[in-house]
Amino acid sequence: MATDASELSKGGLSLGFAKLFFLLAGYAVSIALTRLVPPGTFGDYTVVSQIIAIPNMVLIQTLLFAVSRPMSAEYDAGLPSYDDLRRRGFRLAGLLGGLVAVVFILGADPLATYALKDPSLAGALRVVGIIPLIYAAYAVNVGTLNAVRKFQFQAGLDIFMAMTKTTLIIGAAAMGFGLAEILGGFTFASLLALGLSILFVSRCRPRTAGSGNGPLPAMAEFTGLLLVFTAGVNLLQALDLVLLKQFAVSQAQKDAVGFYSSANLVARVPYSMMNAVSLVMFPLIATMHAQSDRSQVQRYVTATAKVSVFLLCFMSSVGAGAAAEVQRLLFPAAYGEAAGELRLLVWGMSGYSLTVTAAWIFNSTRRSQLALLLIAVPLVVVGAAGFVLVPQSFTSGAATAVAIGGAAGAVASLIALARSLGAALSPVYLLKLLAAVALVEAASRAFAPTGKILIIVKLALLAAVFLGAAAVTRAVTPAELRELRKKRAP
Repeated sequence: MATDASELSKGGLSLGFAKLFFLLAGYAVSIALTRLVPPGTFGDYTVVSQIIAIPNMVLIQTLLFAVSRPMSAEYDAGLPSYDDLRRRGFRLAGLLGGLVAVVFILGADPLATYALKDPSLAGALRVVGIIPLIYAAYAVNVGTLNAVRKFQFQAGLDIFMAMTKTTLIIGAAAMGFGLAEILGGFTFASLLALGLSILFVSRCRPRTAGSGNGPLPAMAEFTGLLLVFTAGVNLLQALDLVLLKQFAVSQAQKDAVGFYSSANLVARVPYSMMNAVSLVMFPLIATMHAQSDRSQVQRYVTATAKVSVFLLCFMSSVGAGAAAEVQRLLFPAAYGEAAGELRLLVWGMSGYSLTVTAAWIFNSTRRSQLALLLIAVPLVVVGAAGFVLVPQSFTSGAATAVAIGGAAGAVASLIALARSLGAALSPVYLLKLLAAVALVEAASRAFAPTGKILIIVKLALLAAVFLGAAAVTRAVTPAELRELRKKRAP
């Protein structure tokens, strides 16, 4: 069952568009809430959202890839274990999702009181507590679509989820409801997305799929490691906000958490965009690895790493160079206080993104322990730096901790890819990117526009500076991008 290159290319574009749409929808929610609710409420919304996102994303990523990896390995054989793998996935979903939901619903009071130092958040935690169970079942369906290469349907679910979540949350805030009701929009949107995923999977069932007669591909050990891995990934993204909430005592500090949250969301652009790379890359590398094609894995990973670093430097340099303008463009004037934090966060989050992308590469080649160790590097660094810097410098300390942790993760990732898979990036290539970043930084200081149109013009000019420098130095050529797009599993 060969995978057509054009199908994979379209799938990658579909997932990339869906991630962009999901990202823009998330920012639409944040931008709207900064205008509809007080900064303190917006900060609470962000903190609760990040806390529930940890188990949500742990479950959805764990179960998605726990189903996708063994199913992808059987793709060319006609998916003989299709039904049994889905049944096993749903059993895991019920067990893990149900356990997490019970913990959140029954433990909302102690979690709000002792972990967040704010008993008023208990109601909001209960409202979102059922989402982990819904997401767990949803993840089995998304993993199935991913394994059978139905990337367009997978992208459609992302878009539908984003649309319904945005509409319901903004609608609740516009009608003057409180935090719990606003978050209730998220809960209802997840139920609707689950229903649509059931319809998509039933439509996309391969004709050759079956229950199989032999032993099922291993899942239990991989699932256990993946649970720990995805917990680390999502804790990494939320740790700075959790630390800030721990030390936020005065109203001014609570408002500062809200301002910081806006910069944190903007800084996630590179991270979120690179998720599409992992989603397309995972089943391809899993199939190549199952066929013991080490040379093709090495070539594909090298090309992926090169383009990933290029895109991250591009997005981060532009975002950091125009940090103050971006804050003014997207949020009310008071949120401009977080511009300095955004300059640090956008680079730190890019380091996270490279680390997570590399870790998923190792997961797809059955090196899950190495993937886990890789994620532990920035997690430990951010935790240690945050406990030292946040009490002293509060939001700027949190942003500095993220930047340090991202840098540590990026360096560890490049070393691990080079030593384990032979996917090394040349020092000359990295110097070319560094030169482009330096030119963007210099250009960003040339003028400071105030009007929204001029801010957009500045962003476009900074992007042109980076791309122009990359073109002159031939950091990444059009031929290399076309070659990466054409890669396929044999």
